[in-house]
Amino acid sequence: MARDPKVEDREVGGDGSAAAPVRAAILRAAANPSYRFVVLFVAYLGIEAVAYPFLKQHLPSLVKAAIVGTAQIEYGLLSLFGGDVSVSDRIVTYAGFPVTIIEECTGIYEIIIFAAAVLAFPTSARNKLVGLAWGAPLIYLFNVIRILVLIVVGRFYRESFEFMHIYFWQATMIAMITSVWLLWIVKVVRHETAPGSSVS
Repeated sequence: MARDPKVEDREVGGDGSAAAPVRAAILRAAANPSYRFVVLFVAYLGIEAVAYPFLKQHLPSLVKAAIVGTAQIEYGLLSLFGGDVSVSDRIVTYAGFPVTIIEECTGIYEIIIFAAAVLAFPTSARNKLVGLAWGAPLIYLFNVIRILVLIVVGRFYRESFEFMHIYFWQATMIAMITSVWLLWIVKVVRHETAPGSSVS
């Protein structure tokens, strides 16, 4: 029996294309700010993941400076508490407990994640610049405190060092990145868009 062409047309999507429902679903997802944020966040994170190794390969002195600089900061802070503290290149020794500052100790990866979240958020370029300008140093400050606490724990409570290093502080850093990002949204993004505030 012959089928009604109109019925067949409706079955394949109304415009003669079986892909029409798929296109409609994609358009609906693109119009959803939450979906857009996730897609942009992953995209920016991917770009940064490619760009950073390139930067590290061509400008290794910057990474080295970040590592040595972090070691010097930790040394300076520990010196405030007195005791036997020394630093040699990237190795900080506190009362006989040595800690080697490596690339992951500089907070660069946490800043990369934070930057991707800021860039993906739907707000003005000015707000994003403000978020990166104060958010990145704040994350670095938290990271310095993290390393400082780890060194002290390693010196006085060595049996707890691995737990603090691998589990506690890793989870804490994730919470810290999220907290700084949410603080930026509340204090900068929403403040600017609140009634009575000027938007430039």
